[in-house]
Amino acid sequence: MNWITKWKKIGIKVKQIFKRQPVGQEATDWKNCPQCKKISYKPDLFNNSYICECSFHFDLPPKLRLDSLFDSNYEIIESPDNIDPDPLSFEVKEGARPGYKYLDKIKKYQKITGQKTALNCAIGNISNLSAVVVCFNPKFGAGRFGPAENEHFLKAANLAVQKKVDIWITIYQSSGIDVHTGVTGLAGMTKSIIAMNEIKKNKIPTFCVAARATAGGTYASSFFMHDFIIVESKCVENLLFSGKRVTANILKGTDQIPDDFGTAAGIMKSGLADITLESRKELKDTITKLANIILKKENLKSKNLEEVHENPEGFRKTTSTTS
Repeated sequence: MNWITKWKKIGIKVKQIFKRQPVGQEATDWKNCPQCKKISYKPDLFNNSYICECSFHFDLPPKLRLDSLFDSNYEIIESPDNIDPDPLSFEVKEGARPGYKYLDKIKKYQKITGQKTALNCAIGNISNLSAVVVCFNPKFGAGRFGPAENEHFLKAANLAVQKKVDIWITIYQSSGIDVHTGVTGLAGMTKSIIAMNEIKKNKIPTFCVAARATAGGTYASSFFMHDFIIVESKCVENLLFSGKRVTANILKGTDQIPDDFGTAAGIMKSGLADITLESRKELKDTITKLANIILKKENLKSKNLEEVHENPEGFRKTTSTTS
């Protein structure tokens, strides 16, 4: 063993030691704003829906998000128990991280969040409209979308169809398909699209809410399947399939990447979203108003069809007069 190999091993051990040291970020009662650089008191942020004085939106914990959307009580849609979150049994046996098992990381995410998957799904009433809400949790592997999340998404979609709910809402905060799960993870793109198609067949209005970075396969599949795409605030960034650096490498200088690429302003300018809110506090009211407009139109159509069936002769007279 030469001195280079020794120093490499020492370096790896030092990194592992420092990595195990608690950073204390979650223990503190203060949070630093990346936009205005001001340090905010967490209880104050809690009372203001995790919005800084400069209007920067911090990640809102899924539980608080569900509490803010639903009228009162709601029922959590638990994930299926028979799904393997690590179907490839991903493990690093040699190299920089010997003994690394991805399943251990998933268990860590579950312990931190108290969730079985990266999704927090619930059913209840929003402004007296029955709704199913699917909320990604960025603290669970940056909102990974793996096999367990796929099945959780499908279970929520099936319940929405069975209960014939009024609206479907997905809060996106996802880094994309979990690469550790291979093809089984990628299958989630197809599965989520099929689920969204079934929801639409049952004439349930769907709302996509871009709450923070959403990328990869999640962005390229169910994200754009919704009737309305709402960006939660102007400070939302990284709504894209791949980052600026990766995209620039793919284009290889043939096109200039705009400064607002992947930002709320950029996707609005590109026509990839319908509306950007000033604040997440407007979200419930905005969805309610849009849903009521759509549902009233649907009711009006069905009433007109009933009148036609009841009085076809009168309908023919009316159409011949107006034509």
